[in-house]
Amino acid sequence: MIPKEGLDLAYVREALQRRLWFVVTPFFLVFLGVILYCIFAPRVYRAETLILVEPQKVPGEFVSSTVTIDLNSRLRTITQQIKSRTRLEKIIHDYDLYPDIRASATMTDAVDLFSQKIEVNVRGGRHAFQIAYEGRDPAKVRDVTNTIANLFIEDNLKLREAQAANTTVFLDRELQRLQETLHQKETKIREFKEKYRGFLPEDMEQNNTMMAHLQKQLDSINATIQQTKDRKVLLETQLNNLRRMEANFGSNGSGASALLDAGSGEGGSSKQWESADIQKLRAELRRLKARYSEKHPDVMKIEAMIAKLQAQGDTGPETPDEDETGNGDDASLFASQIEEMDAQVMMTNRELAKLRAQAAKLEKELDMYQQRIEKGPKVEQMLVDLRRGYGQVEGNYNSLLSKKFKAKLSENLEVAQQGEQFTILDHAKLPDKPYKPKTRKLLLFGFLAALATGLGMAFSAEYLDRSFFLTKDVESTLQLPVLVSVPLIVTDKDRKGILVRRVVSAAALVSIMTILLAALYFLWRLDPMVVGFAAS
Repeated sequence: MIPKEGLDLAYVREALQRRLWFVVTPFFLVFLGVILYCIFAPRVYRAETLILVEPQKVPGEFVSSTVTIDLNSRLRTITQQIKSRTRLEKIIHDYDLYPDIRASATMTDAVDLFSQKIEVNVRGGRHAFQIAYEGRDPAKVRDVTNTIANLFIEDNLKLREAQAANTTVFLDRELQRLQETLHQKETKIREFKEKYRGFLPEDMEQNNTMMAHLQKQLDSINATIQQTKDRKVLLETQLNNLRRMEANFGSNGSGASALLDAGSGEGGSSKQWESADIQKLRAELRRLKARYSEKHPDVMKIEAMIAKLQAQGDTGPETPDEDETGNGDDASLFASQIEEMDAQVMMTNRELAKLRAQAAKLEKELDMYQQRIEKGPKVEQMLVDLRRGYGQVEGNYNSLLSKKFKAKLSENLEVAQQGEQFTILDHAKLPDKPYKPKTRKLLLFGFLAALATGLGMAFSAEYLDRSFFLTKDVESTLQLPVLVSVPLIVTDKDRKGILVRRVVSAAALVSIMTILLAALYFLWRLDPMVVGFAAS
C-alpha cells in the first residue's frame, strides 16, 4: 500500500521494481498498437492549390461592376455547383476514383465521399482562397485538385457573365415597360394639347398679343363707323335740303325769280344759301382728304358738287326776263343732285353695314381670345397634373437608360475578362509524403499515452494492494510499536527462482524492445520521415 507519510525516491524505486510488468505490459501493448496502426493505416495524400482573387482591371470610376455578390457567397455558390452529382461523377469517371467503393457500394457513396474530401478555405483577407483534396493516389490527387481549380475559374467567369447579362436583360425589360408607359402618357399629352389648342400656357402670350391687335382694329373700325355715321347724317341733311329746294322751286313755278323770292323769304339770298352749302361740303371735303387720297370716289364726288354749286353761284341770280328754258335747267339740276345724293347715302349705308360686320367679327374674335385667356389657368393646371406623372416616368426612364448603359459596359467588361477574376497562384504539386496518418505525431502521442497507461496501471496496483512493505507502515496503521522485525530468509532454491525470474524478465524485456524496434524499422521503411522524428 502507499505510505501515508508520502512518497519518496526509495519507495518509488522499490514500487517500480515490484510493479515492473504493470508498467511494461500496457506500455508495450499501447505503443505497439500505435505503431501497427501507423504501419497498416491507409496513406492519404493531400494536394492544395492557392487561387488569387484579382481585382477589376478597369478602374471602378470608369466602369462599375454589376456583380455585387461577395467572395464568400460566390464561393459557396460555385462550390455547390462543382459538388453537384453530375460534375463529381464526371470527375470520378475521368480519373477512375474510388474503384473499390464503386465496386462494393454505389456511385452515390463514392460521390458523397468525394464531396467530403474537397475543402475550400478563404485566406488573406478575402483576397485569395485555397482548394484542397485528399486521396490515396498522389498523382490523381494532384490532377483532381488542378481540375477542381480550373472548374472554379470557369464557373466564376460564367457566374459573373450570367449575373451581368441578367442585370442587362432585367433593365432592358423594365426600360421597355417604362417606354410603353411613357409613350401612352405622351399620347395623352398630345391629345390634350390638340383638344385645348389655344388654351395652353405657351399660347397665352400670343392670345394677349392678338387680343391687343384686335382691340386696336376694333377701335379703329368703331372710329370709322362713327365718322361714316357723321358723313351719312351730313349727306342726309344735304339731301333733305335739296328736296326742300326742289319742292319750293316746283311750287312757285316762276323760274329763278320765284326761287330768289323763296330764298329771300326764308331769310336770305340764294347766293348766301349756296355759300352755306359750299362751306359744309368743303368741311366734309377736308375731313375726307385727311383720311383718303385725291382719287377716292367720295372726295371726287364732293369736289364735283362744290364745282357745280360754285358754277351756279357765278352765273348770278336769274331775272324774270329769262326764258322758260332756265326753269327746266334748274329742275334737271335738282334732280341730278338728289339722285347723286341718294347714291352716296346708299353707298354710305353699305359701307356702314360692312364696317359693322367687320366690328361684329372682331368682337367675336375678341370674345374667343378672352375666353382662352380666362380658361388658361384651369387648362394649365390640368396640363400640370398630366405632366406631373409624365415627368416622373420620364425621369425614371432616363435614369434606367443610364443604368442600362452602365450595365452593358459591365457586361462587356465581364465578357472581355477585365473584371474580377480567379488566377491560380500555386498549382497543385505531387505530394511527397502522406497527409494522413501523421506518423510523427501519432508516435509521439502513442509513446506518451503508453507510458501514462503503464504508470497508471502500476499506481493503481500499488494503491489497491493492502500489503505492508515497511515497518513504519505497520506502526502508522496499527498505532502500535513494532518490537521485532524478522528479515526475509532466502534459501538457495529461492535464489535460483529469483535468478530464473530475472533472466525471463530480461528476455521478455529484450523481446519487447526487439518487437518495438522491428515495428519501428518496418514503419520507417514505409515512411522514411520517421527517421527525422527518431533522430530528433
